[in-house]
Amino acid sequence: MSAPNLEIKVEPVESGKAVYLPLAATTATGKTMVKIVLRLRIKNNNGRGMVKVNKIQFSFPGSSHAAANMQGVNMDGSLDLAAGAAAYWSNGRVDLDPDPDVDDFINNAVYLNTPAPSQIKISVSCKDFTDPATVTMSLAPHKSPTPEGAYRFPYAAGELRKDEYYQTDAVHWANGGAKGTQIFAHDIGVVGWDPKAKKWSSLLPGGASSKNEDYRIYNKPLRAVADGEVEEWFDGMDDNTVLGEFPDPTPSPGAGNNIWIRHGTELVKYAHLKKGSIPAELMKKGARVHEGQMIGRVGNTGNSTNPHTHIECVRDSTSGPLRPLPFRAGWVVDRSKLKPPGAKGPWFALRGHGISKEAVSIWPASTYPGFPVPTVGISMQGDWANSYWISPDLAGFQQKAQALFDDHGRRLIRIATFVENGNRRWVGISRAGTWASRWWISNNLSSFLAKAQEMFDTQGLRLIQAGSYLEGTQRKWFGIARGGDWASRLIVKPDLGSFSKEAQKLFDENGLRLIYVTTYVEGGKRKWFGISRSGDWANRWWISPDFGSFRTKSQDLFDNEGKRLVHVTTYVERSQRRWVGISRSGDWANRWYFRSDLDSFNLEAQRLFDEEKLRLIHVEMLE
Repeated sequence: MSAPNLEIKVEPVESGKAVYLPLAATTATGKTMVKIVLRLRIKNNNGRGMVKVNKIQFSFPGSSHAAANMQGVNMDGSLDLAAGAAAYWSNGRVDLDPDPDVDDFINNAVYLNTPAPSQIKISVSCKDFTDPATVTMSLAPHKSPTPEGAYRFPYAAGELRKDEYYQTDAVHWANGGAKGTQIFAHDIGVVGWDPKAKKWSSLLPGGASSKNEDYRIYNKPLRAVADGEVEEWFDGMDDNTVLGEFPDPTPSPGAGNNIWIRHGTELVKYAHLKKGSIPAELMKKGARVHEGQMIGRVGNTGNSTNPHTHIECVRDSTSGPLRPLPFRAGWVVDRSKLKPPGAKGPWFALRGHGISKEAVSIWPASTYPGFPVPTVGISMQGDWANSYWISPDLAGFQQKAQALFDDHGRRLIRIATFVENGNRRWVGISRAGTWASRWWISNNLSSFLAKAQEMFDTQGLRLIQAGSYLEGTQRKWFGIARGGDWASRLIVKPDLGSFSKEAQKLFDENGLRLIYVTTYVEGGKRKWFGISRSGDWANRWWISPDFGSFRTKSQDLFDNEGKRLVHVTTYVERSQRRWVGISRSGDWANRWYFRSDLDSFNLEAQRLFDEEKLRLIHVEMLE
């Protein structure tokens, strides 16, 4: 009995355990799996000369999982090891036919149904030896070096068109060399429903597979999976113009325009970007990147056959050992289970899972698939403590608001509400303060106004926000009132003209400035509600017919008059979203921002607090 004297080093390993990737199920009730890919560095410590590896087996002591025998081991002689020599091997894709014109590929990556085994035994057999060299290690699920232990998917849901989803799977077509750095990689595209052709397609309706711009994913923003810093990049390669086949000769670099970003101990490579799309401020080593930040746009550069994104992960350096990619805050589903139009289906939530073994549609957001929830907010300079939260129902919202008041003395200053997948969600902002405050919900406008008047008459509380929403066919109203000594008036008018006239009159005759506007449709007619209060600042309010002109107007007021945006609301009229703003004079720093999905908005609000100490004071969801 004899075994070869081999040194076997294993990756990926964390805290002394070999790690695997937990895989998502393809439906909410489906079975989860695990993907096991190991990179072995095998060194021949036999002093007597050459050893020839001829078999590698993975087995799982203490579990019912069958042993996995690797196919095509050492067909190319790369594991014929002279004394003291070492070589890498990974259980990836192998062509079993030596004829270069014949493809007979198998994939040695191990996929097991859960529960995952707790141990793995690696056996390496060699010619002329009766026993294998072995290594036995504990197995554990891989966790990314982020607080959540998983990455954000590298796109935003709000940038998808209707009935459009990202798509990929866990089986990659290439190994990335003997070190296997691409075996956990993904090639990501977009597939959408074509209602006229009544089929799913990666092309826009009527598009041609020979044109980059006709692919649904082309030019979409690519986003950082976590906070990090730039390690290296390449930019300057034009898109491939011959699609459907790899360029010949192979471009250098094969990744085309790409960027490596360090996320703690791991580095993620984002490849095949569009020329010139990496932001200039990121093209320097050590440049800070925040989660969700755009780091480039999807192109078709390098060793690529069509527009897509290649993403892979390694540890320590750009040439380091492979690492899996678990994701969070997203959903996957077997596309055949969807019935477009609409996103209703048996979606599986990503909570530290890798993408499923089979190709799936991906909704990259924590909100339910099909509900991107575009959101606008304002953050401003201040030294008060504040809290921002989203509750799944009214009871939870009430409990949270009360707890923040009871435990931290934080008063509610902003309420927003939106409907996600048929369920009404509630959003709040509370901040530290010593004033008296109350908030309430009324079943109609008349009782709401009566309550607001009562609050003023009996407690001296002034209304600072009002809003409405439909529950079935009934319009309900919510409001926040707080202590103060300023004069204030409510404006309730049946049309924009009379509302504008009254707002101007209150300013001209009483010096009251408009601080809040909302609008709603009732009985087929648009009505207007506002709050004006006394003050000595200069202010302006306006309505813009689109986002671009609104942004220009708010910037112009800041640049030319020093007025800061303090309120924004939107409404849709004749299929056109209009924007309403209020800006006022002041010397504080502030930022306002619009994001096409709620997750991206939350990330920006947190970044502004972390990096610029700006507090969120205003939030509105655009249903």
